[in-house]
Amino acid sequence: MYGIVLAISALALFPWTPAAAQAAPPDSVTVPMHVVGNRAYVDLTLRAADGSERTARFWIDTGGGGFLLSEKLASDLGLEWGKPAGSQGRKLARVREAPEASLGDLPLQLDEDRVFVMVGAENLVPEAAPGHADGLLPGHVLRHYHVVFDYPGGTFTLARPGVLHPKGEPSPMPVSDPLGFPRTEVRVDGQTYGFLLDTGASFTIVSEAILKRWGGAHPDWPRQEGAAGDASTLGGRTLETVTVPSARWDGQAIEAMGVTSQPEGVFEHRMSRMMTSPIIGALGGNVLKRFRVELDYANQRLYLSR
Repeated sequence: MYGIVLAISALALFPWTPAAAQAAPPDSVTVPMHVVGNRAYVDLTLRAADGSERTARFWIDTGGGGFLLSEKLASDLGLEWGKPAGSQGRKLARVREAPEASLGDLPLQLDEDRVFVMVGAENLVPEAAPGHADGLLPGHVLRHYHVVFDYPGGTFTLARPGVLHPKGEPSPMPVSDPLGFPRTEVRVDGQTYGFLLDTGASFTIVSEAILKRWGGAHPDWPRQEGAAGDASTLGGRTLETVTVPSARWDGQAIEAMGVTSQPEGVFEHRMSRMMTSPIIGALGGNVLKRFRVELDYANQRLYLSR
């Protein structure tokens, strides 16, 4: 009898709620976004097969192809992976079983075939760049959501499609399938160019051919061989850096836009094949950080505001 009374009292104090209701994930989550060297980072929670959890910092890369884990993070989670493959010191191995990952209380939709371990790495950020990343959150994961990079506000929002009310006027943002790479356009010197909207790049990059054309037409634009200023945080090969005095993106003015170049063909051929239509470069963090950038992947629309 006492046990029954105790049980009834407990139910009165702590009403029973179905487990499914308790576990229902939110429709959206907003978390702090850390911008280091013009790159955006958030903290994810990962759970391994044995139930252990670990918080890890992830580099958000709208132009990234795989959900990447450093070898150290994968080892901490007790993951197993297959035979590494790759070149130029970057060896990737597919995990045998993907961990569960969430941003705040919102579980992420991961494609197990596209979760990789970067073998031998503790930090995924290029050696010459500031910041630390245990992993990389790529475009093919982001494309399942409505995403807001509020650079001035220092927050990152991930929401299920149709949940958020966008701010500002929309512009087209074609998204490639299956990589989820968003395309946008920037107007320079009276001409409109296609770009990959690339939160993973710390600096805006264009083809060598384009930068030579701009420099030839405008010898007064500041130019320097190799990487100058923030362009040095990109990592990899940079040929020349130019400051474009003014440009326009989605109706917004961009003053003093720093641009660096990579060999002709990187964007015109290799990257353009991964996009919905040709591009000549990648719009990077040195420009993005000036704005609140809202990506409605489901409707392929971009909303931009100061």
